[in-house]
Amino acid sequence: MANFFEKYTQIVGQDKVSDILREGELIGQIKSRRKEKKMSQADLAKLIEVPKSTIGRIEAGLTSPRTDTLLKISRALDIALVIDGRERQNDLSEK
Repeated sequence: MANFFEKYTQIVGQDKVSDILREGELIGQIKSRRKEKKMSQADLAKLIEVPKSTIGRIEAGLTSPRTDTLLKISRALDIALVIDGRERQNDLSEK
């Protein structure tokens, strides 16, 4: 698997790979928090007034949520939405 990521990084570049990993982290946080609050995808979708399929596609990584959708999700799940393009300190120390 590491070999795949090395080759993929060579093809698309480290910045793109970092963006993909960050998006995966965000998706994981959304899904985890939704489950913590014992909400189904349908519950969340109804609360933020989007189709259930939208939540499913976001959680499956098939689509990137729009900013307004992210804001609605963050409010509904009571999570902070922090937009910061910089790498976190521990990300830098792992390189």
